[in-house]
Amino acid sequence: MTDETRLQADIEALRPRFPDTQDLYREVCTVLFFRYGITPTANKLYQLVRKGSMSAPAEALAKFWENLREKSRVRIEHPDIPEVLRDAAGELTAKLWQQARALADEACASVRLEAQQKIDAATQAAVLAKQQEALVSQELQSAQTHSTALMDQIRLLEQRLAHDEGLRKGLEQQIDQLTSQRQELAAFVEATREAEQRSADEHRRLLLEVDRERGNATRIQKELDSVKSATDKAVKAQSDKLAQALQQVDQLRQHSAELEVAHASLRTERDQLQKLIAPDEGIRPSLARLRSAGVNKGLAKRRVR
Repeated sequence: MTDETRLQADIEALRPRFPDTQDLYREVCTVLFFRYGITPTANKLYQLVRKGSMSAPAEALAKFWENLREKSRVRIEHPDIPEVLRDAAGELTAKLWQQARALADEACASVRLEAQQKIDAATQAAVLAKQQEALVSQELQSAQTHSTALMDQIRLLEQRLAHDEGLRKGLEQQIDQLTSQRQELAAFVEATREAEQRSADEHRRLLLEVDRERGNATRIQKELDSVKSATDKAVKAQSDKLAQALQQVDQLRQHSAELEVAHASLRTERDQLQKLIAPDEGIRPSLARLRSAGVNKGLAKRRVR
């Protein structure tokens, strides 16, 4: 076992016997000086004990040297000691005391300087930590505000998408209805043409019977003209309706296509805004894309109108 290990074991044995910090430092001074022949210093004491503030070992060391000087003086002034030996011992003790005092003062000053440097460093670190905490808190609040705004915009876009989706479905239903009407009109036109064909056939047949029914020729001719006029009017009216219906169908198709473009633009904008609130993206690029999406949204609205 090394001296350092034995010394540490002796100090650990002293801890439960001397719970008071000053008493423990004083006993450690005694062990170092008398048992191991080591001149105690404040730094050495604090490294071994690690208890109390940095000034505690310096105070205990000062008291140790003061007690040692008093005890040495008693022994030196004992009447049984020769005067020469007493003077030599006193001079030696005085020198030892002065050296120890100088070492203690130097160690104390070093400990105080080191402690003050640590205090200053800790103070600066605390100030920097508070500044960083305030900055992080401000950035976090700003990010939360921006995220809330983005979420509100996403909800508005989703509402608009739902509204446009409903409008698109309504237009699709109207297109289906107009397509059905167009089919009905086409069937009616076909039926009218067939009726016209039958009328023409009937007209030719009647012309063949003119010679046999000359008496009824004028009446039949008038009836045919009336039927033809009515048929022509009906056909023209149905043709006009069919043309209007076809024009409405083309307009509705064009409007539906424009709504599809606006719907795709809004869906893309919603996807972009959802990406903007992700934790790895920065706030300024998100704002730039949001402004760009706002411009696209305005253009889409103009096209829809």
